[in-house]
Amino acid sequence: MIDMLLFRFPGSEKNELKGNFSSLDEVSKNDSDKKLQGFIFSNFDNSACYLFTPDFSLDETSSEFHFKKEKPYSISKDAYLHQAADFLQEIQNQNIGKAILSRIKSENFDSSKTFELYHQLCETYPEALVYLVSSVEFGTWIGASPEVLVETDDDILYTMALAGTKKDAKTAWTEKEMEEHELVSDFIVDQLKNFELNNIESVGPFESEAGPVTHLQTNINADLLGKSPWTITKSLHPTPAVSGMPRNEALKLIEKTEKHQRELYAGIVGVLDSETTRLFVNLRCAQIQENEIFLYVGGGFTAESIPLDEWSETENKSKTLLNVLNQLKA
Repeated sequence: MIDMLLFRFPGSEKNELKGNFSSLDEVSKNDSDKKLQGFIFSNFDNSACYLFTPDFSLDETSSEFHFKKEKPYSISKDAYLHQAADFLQEIQNQNIGKAILSRIKSENFDSSKTFELYHQLCETYPEALVYLVSSVEFGTWIGASPEVLVETDDDILYTMALAGTKKDAKTAWTEKEMEEHELVSDFIVDQLKNFELNNIESVGPFESEAGPVTHLQTNINADLLGKSPWTITKSLHPTPAVSGMPRNEALKLIEKTEKHQRELYAGIVGVLDSETTRLFVNLRCAQIQENEIFLYVGGGFTAESIPLDEWSETENKSKTLLNVLNQLKA
């Protein structure tokens, strides 16, 4: 069975490849491995990792989508609000600084327009990593992620804290949103310090537009000093922006609360290379099945969160893909 990979990094040309994704669970857990190179996907908790091997002998015109038959759990608004209320109570009871509650939103979609959706996302979001992948390993996924996890160039490591979201760019940032962002930024800097990297610098926070929403962003740079980008990536992921703080407590609460599997949502996606690494967090993404699309979205809860507001935030985040979907329907 032939797998398919289409992707476009910000400022780069589109790539369209045929080949195969192979599971690299054990390799992904081996911190000493420095030979791992190529296009990579991991799931949310890093328990599974997939590496793409291109096959240039394949017919470029042949294409077949691999659709999963089992539908992921898509929660209703009422059920979400009840779930979120319990989630919030646990955050308060356990004194958790932040935890991310995600959900899945289902929409009808003409799957014959999958390629068209990918090309339209590339045009609409030039500053995002846009991809379309179809594999027997994990089905068909599409995304337009704005969040860099790790990039390297000339032995310089670049990452970012992207947390805190608002719909209206003109409104002021709340204390809750500023606190949420600071938790993520501090976590990333502390992790880099654990690797004893030199010249760790933070610039921000500043506003960053991502389609229909605005985020707070802090850019963070450091000297890589020959350390393995993949090892550092796994220490950062999942960041508090997609899990929470303290991370272990937040992850336990997520596992206890969410009724769906996150799968590739909020996992690692991108290219790992000995010269230049470009890895993103897999956000603003969706799983495509035959004539249906499942959008994965999440919101950060702190002790002061209001469940209805968090529902609205996930609705706004879903518009990154929905707005383009609606253009195809018009």
